[in-house]
Formats: sequence, structure tokens, C-alpha cells
Amino acid sequence: MQKEKISKKALKEKAYQVIKNKIIFCEMMPGEHLSEEKLAAELGTSRTPIREAILQLERENLVDIYPRKAMFVSQISVQDIYEIFQIRQLIEPQVAKMVCKNLSLEKLEYYRQYFSDLEHNINNFAEWIKVDREFHSYIIGSTNNNHLMKMFTNILDQHLRVRVLASRIPTRVKNSTLEHTQIIDALIDHDEDRIEQMVKVHLTNSRDAALRVEGFIHD
Repeated sequence: MQKEKISKKALKEKAYQVIKNKIIFCEMMPGEHLSEEKLAAELGTSRTPIREAILQLERENLVDIYPRKAMFVSQISVQDIYEIFQIRQLIEPQVAKMVCKNLSLEKLEYYRQYFSDLEHNINNFAEWIKVDREFHSYIIGSTNNNHLMKMFTNILDQHLRVRVLASRIPTRVKNSTLEHTQIIDALIDHDEDRIEQMVKVHLTNSRDAALRVEGFIHD
């Protein structure tokens, strides 16, 4: 019985992770119809863990469920974008200033070297997105505040869809890479005023790029 419970939990967790990744990396686009039957066949499982995973994703505002009708990947609205970046603007500049003296110089140098390789970043977008998320999560995680990290992870899940869509703007990866190196230089120098300025510039530019995405952002 215990093994059966573990197995069911593992199937649900696998379904949750697979579907969530498809949504946040825009393999499933905003507004796309979700089929339990199709997903179950794809994952080689019954519909039960699929249904449970989708219910969890609905609680995270990544899926919209219309009872007895259909399920869809949640849309992204202009209001969503403003709210996501409002939260990030309130949190990240202050946290970066607060933790700058506690960050590992070795780790910051690693991120600086990574973001400095523009050609690699452009040609390896999926990897770049992953490292970008790791960098921002590293700063927030340095507070050792589990509640803050949990909230920020949810915000980043929502934001990641926006980032993937914004990558359709050719210059955004290049500009974002430069902004990251400027933030890192300020962190290394422990220059709190410059840290705040550079983080705010980066987030404002990211928000404005997201708002220029056509076709998947709704009023």
C-alpha cells in the first residue's frame, strides 16, 4: 500500500513537472487547449495524475479550467506583466543591496564570465534562460528567507513565459546580457547605489520588451 502511494505521488509529480515546463518554456503557448487524454498518452500514464497535476497548475495560475468545458494554458495579459514587474521592482533592488557583501566573489565571477560570452548566449538560448534564472534566484536565496524564495519562485515561473516570448525581439538577449554584467560589476564593487540603479534599469527594460511582444499578450 505504501509503495502504491509513493508510486502515485511520483507519477503526479512527474506529470506536474513535465506539463509545467512545457507551459513556462512556451512549448505550450498561452491560450492553448489542454487534453488530458493526449497528455496521458504522451507521458504513458493514466489520466488521474494528469488531472491532479493540472489542478495544481491551476492553483499556480498557469492553467485555466472551465468545468465541463475545457482546460487551457492561462493567457498573459498586460496587467499580468505590470504586476509581475511591480513585485520584482519592489523586491530585487533592495535585496541585491542587502546581500551584496555576502555573495560569493567566485560565483559572481562565474556569472560575469558566462554573461560576457554574447555569441554563446545567443546561440544557446535555453541554457541562457536557465542561467539567468539561477542568477536572480541566487541573489534572492542569499537572504535565507524561505517564504521570500517560495514567493519569488512563483513569480519567476510566471515571468519565464514572458521572457521566452520577449526573446522574439532580436536585440533583447544582447541588451539583457550587457545589463547582467553591469549588475554583477556593481555587486562585486559593493556599490549599493549602482546596484539599485542597474537592477531597476534591467527590470524596466525587461518589462518594456515583454510589452512589445505581439500575438500572445492580451489587454
